[in-house]
Amino acid sequence: MADSNIDVLEMQKQIGIRIRYLQEEAEISQAKLADHLNINRSVLNRIENGTRSVRDIELIKIADFFKVTTDYILGRHLESNNLYVQASRGLTPEQKRDVLDYIEFKKVQNKKRQLSDHHLS
Repeated sequence: MADSNIDVLEMQKQIGIRIRYLQEEAEISQAKLADHLNINRSVLNRIENGTRSVRDIELIKIADFFKVTTDYILGRHLESNNLYVQASRGLTPEQKRDVLDYIEFKKVQNKKRQLSDHHLS
């Protein structure tokens, strides 16, 4: 029985490490993620430290927020399927902001194009 408890505790720690990694890569504060999850920041801190297990609904919300699978967070797939996380590895924080700014620029461009196309038809 003691061995299974160790496995669960280690799993909780690994889940917390992945959640913290996703936050850091996306430059999302703990407070912002906690707010999205409708939990107190101290609860999220305990999840990240592995002293509290993540609830199913929290796991789903975290995966949706970062656009990764729950399997990634649980450690069942070690590679993130989040294209931004994969593509931005090795970039400085300033370069990551530039990439996000460019993405926003392209979204605005697409919206303008859609509005223009709509008015032409």
